[in-house]
Amino acid sequence: MPEGDSVYRQCKMLREALEGSVIVSSDFRVPSLATSDVSGRTVVAVVPRGKHILIRLSQAPDAAELKSGAEPLTLHSHLMMDGTWRVFDREPAGGAPTGSGGEPQAARSKGDAPAGSGRAASSSRARNGMRTSRPGASPYRPRGQARRGGSVRSRAEARTRLSADVSIGQGSHTIRAILRTEDVEAVGFDVKDVRLVPTRLEDEQLVGYLGPDILGPDWDLEKALERLSAQPDRAIGTALMNQRNLAGIGNVYRVEVLFMSRTNPWVTVGSLPEGKLREIVTLAHKLLHLNKDRSMRSTVGQAPQGRPLFWAYGKDGQPCRRCGAVLRRGEIDDALLTVPAPDGTTTAPGTAVQHLRKIVWCPRCQSE
Repeated sequence: MPEGDSVYRQCKMLREALEGSVIVSSDFRVPSLATSDVSGRTVVAVVPRGKHILIRLSQAPDAAELKSGAEPLTLHSHLMMDGTWRVFDREPAGGAPTGSGGEPQAARSKGDAPAGSGRAASSSRARNGMRTSRPGASPYRPRGQARRGGSVRSRAEARTRLSADVSIGQGSHTIRAILRTEDVEAVGFDVKDVRLVPTRLEDEQLVGYLGPDILGPDWDLEKALERLSAQPDRAIGTALMNQRNLAGIGNVYRVEVLFMSRTNPWVTVGSLPEGKLREIVTLAHKLLHLNKDRSMRSTVGQAPQGRPLFWAYGKDGQPCRRCGAVLRRGEIDDALLTVPAPDGTTTAPGTAVQHLRKIVWCPRCQSE
């Protein structure tokens, strides 16, 4: 599940691949940007803001030839649940991994290989100066990782390899944006809310409503605490996910932070013991920073090896590693305050329900 640390790594990868390079062509596969063109612009910066990715582009070199206008623009995208950006090397002339007209050939996942094929077809032949893959082959195949379905181009992604918390291997039908430079193609698979706005309007139209960014250079603990405390009747488990309070926390860190701090997800912010809110937010900040350069998350004090390591997330039905009680799984309302009912469910009778999310907690360690 992409959270603040996932977005941080994605931006690090995109920054190494794109920053300072000129876009030679672009392709936006969302209706609102179908005629937009950012070719000729230089990638000035790639910035994470909470769970948002901001790719800042320079002003147009020749405004008369571009429909998107002359001033600097920002390309916005959001990973939501299953979006991901991948970066692929572009091969030199005579072997470019593109189809006719410069369009990328259809990217296929492993399940798209022809029936009876023991492996994805990878060989290709040159046609009219371009490389044409056989059916079942993917033009978005990482060098050295063809069987793993991901892409490795930049040093950052080579270090983290395949992230365990973002989707990989999407088909071409999920592509929403492509930025091409002379050397690479950055492809946004299933990314959401793809928009081009003037960079000067970033705050007004994109991210100005967000609270302090937990991984940002301008992180402000006191401001985050102030925003959280402004709604004392809100459940702490709901308040932590409100990006207007602080930006970057998702369900994984919510579950882990509340477990580690022995906090009941449904207790209200105003009823927390003195100092507890500060403890929770400080711990969240620490955990995200510890994991921001890891391909897999760990909250248990040791580096993950082959799989993420958590105290509670995804471990419902298992004994609590602290007290031995069976961890419970329920639903928490991320839109409205809900309270646990006596039978162990999370929604009391008569409570309005919106945006339910799965959550795990220990009924003994987190009873209050």
